[in-house]
Amino acid sequence: MQERQHQFLYVNPEKCVGCSLCEYACSLKKTDEFNPLKSRIRVVRIHPLVNIALTCKMCKNPPCVNNCPRKALTQSAETGVIHSEKERCDGCGWCIEACPYGAIQYDEDVGNATVCDLCDGKPECMDICPFEAIEFSDSDEHINAQWAQARKRWTEVSKKFIQLSQGEKINLFESSNENMEKIDSKLKILYEKKAKSNKSTK
Repeated sequence: MQERQHQFLYVNPEKCVGCSLCEYACSLKKTDEFNPLKSRIRVVRIHPLVNIALTCKMCKNPPCVNNCPRKALTQSAETGVIHSEKERCDGCGWCIEACPYGAIQYDEDVGNATVCDLCDGKPECMDICPFEAIEFSDSDEHINAQWAQARKRWTEVSKKFIQLSQGEKINLFESSNENMEKIDSKLKILYEKKAKSNKSTK
């Protein structure tokens, strides 16, 4: 089993539906606004029918840190979190290209690269996820197994879409109402947090 040096956030592909609430929760926490472009967790398309959230894996030997020409990125020996020094970062983008997970962005408003910092151990994205798809992990073994199972399921769903296009009666959305209720419940919580944030800044 491949062990990681630090715990990192992992998104379970069997649970994530790509609703993007994690992006809004993260951007609200970090910037006081709903802006997925400012989020440190990103929802990406990895399959014709699947969107899933991805974020920093706190690599044991992080390529982003190793490839920064200005030594602007450092990794905490205690937590594994990647830190970006605004005074050193010039926005060259080498860290963005080096990251195999697409977990680093450049924020022009703050003038440096940004990456998940785990919210001091209490990630907002994990708290807001309607499906409890965001978890902590420190190894790859169970993650690889879950991804293998998810790929099989996505293949089966793809086959059902083909059958549907051929006129067969197949219910692909049997859990849609339940999922929307969960999303709506968490969305209300997000708006309440946004309202409180607006009051505190006035």
